[in-house]
Formats: sequence, structure tokens, C-alpha cells
Amino acid sequence: MFALHRLHSAERTYEPARRPAGFVLDEWLQQHGGQFGSGECIALQARVGPELAVILRETPLAEDQRIEPGTGLLTATVADTWQLQWWLLSQGDAIEVLSPPALRQRVGESLRRAAQRYGAC
Repeated sequence: MFALHRLHSAERTYEPARRPAGFVLDEWLQQHGGQFGSGECIALQARVGPELAVILRETPLAEDQRIEPGTGLLTATVADTWQLQWWLLSQGDAIEVLSPPALRQRVGESLRRAAQRYGAC
């Protein structure tokens, strides 16, 4: 995936694209091609730090993503997958999951285990 707003120009190659037999782009995007894959859609609410807010404004998680100025309150409808949890964990202390409660609990438990490994608690 590319952030199209970063492209300044493009050049046609005149080489034909080769599509694998039975390949359906829409199906592939739903299963594999999206940033977070497929899964049940959830209403994510999180508080993000200023640096992460800049990144998310440039590369949003979802079409309906909103970040409240001043508070860093992020809302977005995203797929609840392992990829989402992996991404959330990779943000460290730059994000706090507020809702849904089950996701907050999963992320919190993982971070507590990580803190124990580092002797932080």
C-alpha cells in the first residue's frame, strides 16, 4: 500500500499486468490487503500523543478516523484483528486504548507482561 498523497508523479510502463488465475482484488483486499486485515468492525477509541497524532493524520487508520485537537482523542472504525493489536502494542506509550473494553484489557495485559519482563513492576 502506498500513501498516494506523497506521490509527485507517475510514469506509464506499457507492460501488461499479469493477474493470477482466480484472483479477485476485492476479496484479497478484504482478507489480506488492508492494513489490519479482516475481522469484526469495532469502534476504536484511544488517546494518542502529539507525535502519533501527526502520523495518523497523514496515514489514517480508517476513512472515518477523527482526532480531537487538544485532547488527542482518536475515534475510528477498524477491524478487530491480531494486526490491530500488534500495531497498538507497537505504539508503546504513545497510545492508550479506551474502548472497546475487551481490546483495552487485551492490550493492557500484554503491556503488563512486557513490563514484568523488564522488571518494571
